[in-house]
Amino acid sequence: MHPYHHTHRIILLTMAMALATLPAAAQKWFKRARKAQVNIITYDASGQLLHSTNGVFADASGLVLTDYASLRGAARAVAIDEGGNQMEVKSVVGASALYDVASLLVEARKPAVIESAPQPPVLGDELYIMPYLSNRSGVATEATVEEVKTFGDGYLYLTLPVAPPERSASVPVVNGAGQLVGLLQMAAQAGSAKSFCIAADYVRSLHTTALAATSPDYRDILIRKQLPDDPQQAATFIYLTGTRDTALYLAYLDDFCLRFPAEATGYVQRGETLAAAGRLAEAEAAWQQGLDAHAPADEILYSRARAVYAQAQARGEQDGAWSLDQALADAEAAYAARPLPVYTALRGHILYARQRWDDACRCFLDVTHTNLRSADYFLYAAQCQQMKADTIAALELQDSAVACFTKPYMAEAAPSLLVRAQTLLSLNRFREAVADLNEYERLKLNDVNANFYYQRSQAEMRCRMFQQALADLERATRLAPTDAVLRAELAAVNYRLSQVDDAIVIARQAIDLDPQFADAHRILGVCLRAKGLEAEARAALQRAADLGDDLARQLLTAQ
Repeated sequence: MHPYHHTHRIILLTMAMALATLPAAAQKWFKRARKAQVNIITYDASGQLLHSTNGVFADASGLVLTDYASLRGAARAVAIDEGGNQMEVKSVVGASALYDVASLLVEARKPAVIESAPQPPVLGDELYIMPYLSNRSGVATEATVEEVKTFGDGYLYLTLPVAPPERSASVPVVNGAGQLVGLLQMAAQAGSAKSFCIAADYVRSLHTTALAATSPDYRDILIRKQLPDDPQQAATFIYLTGTRDTALYLAYLDDFCLRFPAEATGYVQRGETLAAAGRLAEAEAAWQQGLDAHAPADEILYSRARAVYAQAQARGEQDGAWSLDQALADAEAAYAARPLPVYTALRGHILYARQRWDDACRCFLDVTHTNLRSADYFLYAAQCQQMKADTIAALELQDSAVACFTKPYMAEAAPSLLVRAQTLLSLNRFREAVADLNEYERLKLNDVNANFYYQRSQAEMRCRMFQQALADLERATRLAPTDAVLRAELAAVNYRLSQVDDAIVIARQAIDLDPQFADAHRILGVCLRAKGLEAEARAALQRAADLGDDLARQLLTAQ
């Protein structure tokens, strides 16, 4: 006889012996229940075996109920049925570390399922604890319900007066009709003469929510989770998972598209993620999939327009595929599908990149007549006018930007004040510029640099506000102590204020920082001449002239 036939005959014989020990009624369902049982094998991220535990198919979709502890730290799991068929665990549906239960979705074709008990057991009912799957000669252990407790939303927790059979954690517990009541749980102390059964309905009720992404119960399991049933919660769940693992993130987005084909979110985020990774053909396919699925076209076209715009800017593409022209076409199509101001704003940015200043300016100004009105869009429009060299028109728009805020200004007004100050400086309106720069400094007190103080000092000098200019240059040199230019400017202002001795010291400091800086030598020469030190003055001026300073040459010939 072939060895296989001999082994198979032994298995059938032991199963027949096991069935013979059951009551006649139980023998009818034992085989069926046995087929629904599975062995769950878990692995860590490196592929090393973690645990082997029990589970049971609870419905035809491939839902398996099992324990939580065996899944902690698992990056992969498989289910093995009675026939030795190995099935991948696709996702974690629900999990509770507190009650040590979890549910999994398994890739299974027409799995055998234990029918759920229609009525909960009561005190004194007879239940059966199924043996673990690989125990071919095992029998169902009969147990009488000794105690019934409830938890949560009325789910049952049963005490059974039998010692838990070997390796029986999370095996199914069934009633006299072979219907699923719950999963077996071990006593907290080894050697206990009691077993416990947690209701299968509770395990089945566990599902992910948006916040599951941050819950330790779910984060401690590395296997992909099933998305929540609500699309908004599912989108939040994906957002909270983050994008550090791009492959996992994209897998979740695939799940989202399958679960919610009419929602744009999955296609949008998938397209943008792939585009950012340089996988442009895949990104294009993701957006097209959304359009083909009749998800909101405006959202998908807007997403594609933004991504194409970013790529075109980075690559300098004006026309053709993934160009500014394509981005503009998508933005206009999005607006045609649904005229939202955010789509108008994007058109403005693309037109600006296309150097179509008037068209871009109109778009930005159109946005200021919507609920998105803000100082930023007046500043964008002003920049368009600057590009046309229409400084007066730009200033009027910058005035409108500042007018979006009320005095006393808050920090949000700072960018508008700074931009307007720059324009005022270019128009030689120095006192107005200084006023804006003063407001800016107040708002950004701990976040201004040496260059800011230098620029304001130049405006103050033009207004003959010498003491203020001196104070600003001193601040600038403290912030940038190795900058020779700032020290030379500080020396010059000290000279203007007749503080010649200080000017000489500071000019020498500038030369020490940069011996090749002609301006510093010239300023030193002028200061030395003012002190009557003509020989030293001429030496300093000659050094400046030798370094190419024409003004120093003129000063040398003037004496």
